[in-house]
Amino acid sequence: MIIEKLLDEKNLTESEKQIAHYLLEKSHYINQLTCEELGKVSFTSQSSVSRLCKKLGFITFREFLTSLMIERNEYFKTLNFTTPLTSHLYSSYEDTQTTISSLYFETMINTNLLLDKNKVIRICNRIMSASSIHVYGIGSSNTIAQQMAFHLQSLGLNCSYQNGFNIDYIDKLDIKNNVSILISLTPFNKSMIRIAEILSNHHTYTVSITSKDDNSLVEICSDSLVFSTNKDHEVNPIDKVFASEYIIDLIYALILSRNVS
Repeated sequence: MIIEKLLDEKNLTESEKQIAHYLLEKSHYINQLTCEELGKVSFTSQSSVSRLCKKLGFITFREFLTSLMIERNEYFKTLNFTTPLTSHLYSSYEDTQTTISSLYFETMINTNLLLDKNKVIRICNRIMSASSIHVYGIGSSNTIAQQMAFHLQSLGLNCSYQNGFNIDYIDKLDIKNNVSILISLTPFNKSMIRIAEILSNHHTYTVSITSKDDNSLVEICSDSLVFSTNKDHEVNPIDKVFASEYIIDLIYALILSRNVS
């Protein structure tokens, strides 16, 4: 989450860009730096570093650096990874196996970088305290939504799967103290956006699980968990499914651990 913001230079000032470049340079050892020292080595200032920390939602520099170090280690792993060219994807069994394994690894790391720990925990808390949970999926998201509903049902939660086609039925659902989870593997899915709007009008707590490129659902829903996708159109469907399943499994495992403890 921090790395993503540091890489998004259009939202950074020139001084902040210099700080970001220094922090994201692999050869730089930053774990022992103070706020003042980072200002000096990045040729900015201590006040510029402090403003960047606050801009990213941190109260202290040490809190910011500790969180960054965790993400930074994961980020550098992705830099060592190169997705084989699509033309080589199916050249042999071994090449295909290596490609898929590497793709899963890269997708998991990049999705972890996009996940906010506090947000994930907040969503789990809302799911656990909800009187009912509805999971929505349309088209390619259909199977993923059914899978999540089954996971939550296995934990003893009152959860149902909705394919989203009957808008009138959705509009009449009893959604007091309800959590509605909308899974979309396809950005800007009009049917899913319409469902999200109806649920929002009913003041329902909604969570979208979608790609980081789908701003439409993110803007409507109460909370969103976004995943990374590969730009290669031939492997993109594979990593979208894996990334969404990874998020679902994470939620399942967190709630399961609470039940066990």
